[in-house]
Amino acid sequence: MTRGSRQRRRALGLTVVGAIIALLLSACAGAAGGGARFVFSRFADRTTEPVAIQVAGLQPAETVVLTARVTTPAGAWSSRAVYDVPANGRIRLWAQEPLAAPYPSPDGAGLLWSLKGPSLSQQQLEAQWAFGAFDVRFSAEQEGRQVASAQLHRAPLAAGTTDRDVLGSDVQATGDPEASGFAPTARVGRLVDSVPTPVDLRPGVILIDGDDGGASGAFAARMIASAGFPVLVLPAFVPAGQIPGSAALSVETFDSALSWFSSLPIVDEDRIFVYGTGRASSLALWFAANDPDRIHGAFAATGATALQCTSAAGSPLLIQHGRPLPCANPERTIAGTDILPLQRISGPLVLACGTADRLLPTACDWTRAGESARGEEDGDAFLYAQNAGHDITTPPLLPIGLSDLPPATAQATETARTAFWQLVLGKLTGAVRP
Repeated sequence: MTRGSRQRRRALGLTVVGAIIALLLSACAGAAGGGARFVFSRFADRTTEPVAIQVAGLQPAETVVLTARVTTPAGAWSSRAVYDVPANGRIRLWAQEPLAAPYPSPDGAGLLWSLKGPSLSQQQLEAQWAFGAFDVRFSAEQEGRQVASAQLHRAPLAAGTTDRDVLGSDVQATGDPEASGFAPTARVGRLVDSVPTPVDLRPGVILIDGDDGGASGAFAARMIASAGFPVLVLPAFVPAGQIPGSAALSVETFDSALSWFSSLPIVDEDRIFVYGTGRASSLALWFAANDPDRIHGAFAATGATALQCTSAAGSPLLIQHGRPLPCANPERTIAGTDILPLQRISGPLVLACGTADRLLPTACDWTRAGESARGEEDGDAFLYAQNAGHDITTPPLLPIGLSDLPPATAQATETARTAFWQLVLGKLTGAVRP
């Protein structure tokens, strides 16, 4: 539903296969002369690009059991679904409801994002799903007999990207007085860029990583960079093992990093966006609202639209000149909390939330409060994902943060991820200047 020229999507019924270009991939026909075979449709071979699965040549009027398996150094992952085979002998996963599956509704890529495996640390998740290539092995069984099998190779999400540490010496080279306090070898953040480097100016993204356990920052940075947009990742909190929730980011650090980032020859300094993950989403909104001359737009999902403390005791979220900036008690009601002045943001604003968010049940209330504070602005998008959970910012087709959710919530969250990333990449592409 549209109000003015603003994009709004409140009830997600998005089908990711609608615009997919059909491409026949390698598939092995089963025995017994049935000619059963897997057929995959997709854009390309990246981990996060939509894939639509179908199986043709099956025995009609029987059930078929479909499985997907991935073997990785960290362990095995698998998913399973059961379907009734119609009279034409063809199962199209995007159009047919399963009899039994980890997703209740038709889903062309459900076997991929519903893979379940061992519990992994954040570092292991990144090594496997961001930097690792793998093969997905599919099989179809009827009456206890395998009738078809296929293998799908998935390139690493990080393919086509490069990254390096940004040090104090880097930001000091800009001559910014705020950078004088950095030690030359201090790690300020991490630059993630595409390979080969685009020759024209591109919008850039400063990603403030909340690091709330979902590891979405590492994946989001690669997703954006692989689309051709440079990303500077800044940590919002101190490393694990130190005081939980303590702010690692200061206004001075951000300002120095922004000056360095905007000076890069590939970055359009007038088209810099901020992106916040988890609890850092409000930090991204704060910087966009407080520096509209240098920050063009903002992306944030499933977070507060006010600068909240990290605890009721007043632990700060942001530091300026060594002192904590005022923040709201997270136990206060939304009505009693000052919403960030989002009307100051000069360019596009994208906010998203899930109505079934268990980590922040008020996520959509915060989004509505932010939308109200923002007012009518062309190019904005507010995504209220019906029945989706908390982790919307992880790119689609990654089996991360979904296995502990009810099937309907997991599927709605995956659908919301697709919609959110279409908006993010669409806004960045639209900001490219001729």
